[in-house]
Amino acid sequence: MKMVQQSSSPSRKRESNQMYLVDLGRVVSDADTQEDVLNATEGVWNAIYERMDPTETLWVVAPNAYRDGRMWPVAMAVADYAREESGLTLKNTITVHRWEDRGGDMESAYDEILFFVKDKREYQFHKDDIRVAHVYEGNEWGGEREEGNSAYHDTKVRRYNPDGKDPGNVWLDEDRTQTDNQEVDEVEAIPLREALRRCVLVGSGEGETVYTLWVDDIEDVISEEERVAESLDATALREEVSE
Repeated sequence: MKMVQQSSSPSRKRESNQMYLVDLGRVVSDADTQEDVLNATEGVWNAIYERMDPTETLWVVAPNAYRDGRMWPVAMAVADYAREESGLTLKNTITVHRWEDRGGDMESAYDEILFFVKDKREYQFHKDDIRVAHVYEGNEWGGEREEGNSAYHDTKVRRYNPDGKDPGNVWLDEDRTQTDNQEVDEVEAIPLREALRRCVLVGSGEGETVYTLWVDDIEDVISEEERVAESLDATALREEVSE
């Protein structure tokens, strides 16, 4: 499964930009209904949209929840709500499993990270910074080959990006070191902090600012990647738009 393609051409220089990171975990935990979750975010999405430049991105951790015999599909509800309130475009969703943190009956085993952009033609997305190891390089069925046939115009293409493969939409830590043919020997869920680190890497450059809302204990992750963390206040955000 492919992750979203980088919108800018490879030759384009990175522009200084900001990115936005919102974690709805606390909001969901405090809510009595899914409607409460949406109401708590009212005005936030349009405020962030108005602050964003066309190149900037918004990443939203949206944990699903199971309450009183019902599953709350928080991620999709928030995606719809944010798009109705603002001009944001949902470009993709990332799945992060939470096996170690959860385990109760009917408890959601994964969180979704929603990836929004302001302009789907201009957004910055540095996928090369989060590529992972190739699966079968050197152990392909039919022998090792550096080139393969493209599905378009019968041309030859490089089979493996030297920087690694696209991480896909489901972020897991795959151990392929225990056998000679690189089969998946073990799969582990990555911590949410590692998922957020990847969001920071792909959505911003060194020295740029990562604005956070409702995100706890993330400043060190951001600073370790040579970015600047700055927290936002929901009330202040809403007031910016109303002024």
